[in-house]
Amino acid sequence: MRHRDANKLRYRITLPLIIVLSLAAVYFFHTIIIEHRNYNDLRSRLSEIQLTAYEILNDKTGTGYDLHRLRTLVEELQNYPESGRFYRALNNESTALLPSAEAFMDATGADNNSALPGTLDNLDRALRSVLDEIRNDFKPEAANQIKIEYGLLFMISLMVLIHYIFINYPMRQELARNVRENETCNSTIRKLAERDTLTNLPGRMKFYEDSEREIAAATRYGSDLTLIKMDIHNFKEINRQHGQKAGDKLLAGFARTVRKHLRRPDSFFRVGGDKFIILAPHTNMKNAQNLAEKIGKLIDSDKTLKVIPFNVNTGIATCSPDDTAESLLKKVDLALTESKKYGAGAVYTHPEPPKED
Repeated sequence: MRHRDANKLRYRITLPLIIVLSLAAVYFFHTIIIEHRNYNDLRSRLSEIQLTAYEILNDKTGTGYDLHRLRTLVEELQNYPESGRFYRALNNESTALLPSAEAFMDATGADNNSALPGTLDNLDRALRSVLDEIRNDFKPEAANQIKIEYGLLFMISLMVLIHYIFINYPMRQELARNVRENETCNSTIRKLAERDTLTNLPGRMKFYEDSEREIAAATRYGSDLTLIKMDIHNFKEINRQHGQKAGDKLLAGFARTVRKHLRRPDSFFRVGGDKFIILAPHTNMKNAQNLAEKIGKLIDSDKTLKVIPFNVNTGIATCSPDDTAESLLKKVDLALTESKKYGAGAVYTHPEPPKED
């Protein structure tokens, strides 16, 4: 029980840890992707500003379109959010990127283009400085984030391995052990249900199983099969006079005596309080009557059964080709009932004309 509780406690600890670490790994992975995208987008804009500026300088006929594109790119940099990671680099007074871009665009609109190369050099130096600054700012932090991501993945893998080795595997082993124990308990219950504990004889359930099998064999091969049902006469009166303990002892002694003198193929069952059945394959009616008489003599001669005198009523029925276990049991029940009309110790065979009351 302590082992099971410990496993449950470990399960409640490791599983939330795995979930938390997995969420953290997803968050860092998403952050890395967003940072890389922002970094690459900004580099692309800066490179495009540089390229457009050179195109304006070298292509005097296309300056209208190129200048409009340049103004658009510069406006995007001017509108870069203050909360953005590279805002300080873009607005650094030492690099003066935005003022250099404004000066270059103003020079393109002047009548005299003599100032254009100088403003382009200033803009180019500013762009290079900003590119170097954002690269130096981004690369170390990106490397640290990647290290954290790998560390989280390693921790998740380690926790999953620990979870499997120390929690999941023992719990599966315990589950398999519980299944085996449950199967053993069910098997024991089945055996107890099939066998009577007082007389150590099989019970009614086992009788139905065996009788169905023997009836099928008898009808298939055309062999004899006979049921002999016995009932201790006035057993309730014996219990009342001598007590239940004495009655139980009588039942156990009777079962032991009869079972000891049966053939190997015969099966002996206790199907009720004081009711017993012998399932006798390859036995015709005559041999069954002889067996019933033999049992009566054994009761009279056995010293252990003479403490409390008793008689046994017996009903006998043979199996017909169309019989089932239930129909054959009804026939032998009827035979036993009829035997009681003839008095204690009587034997009745089915079919016989029933005795009038």
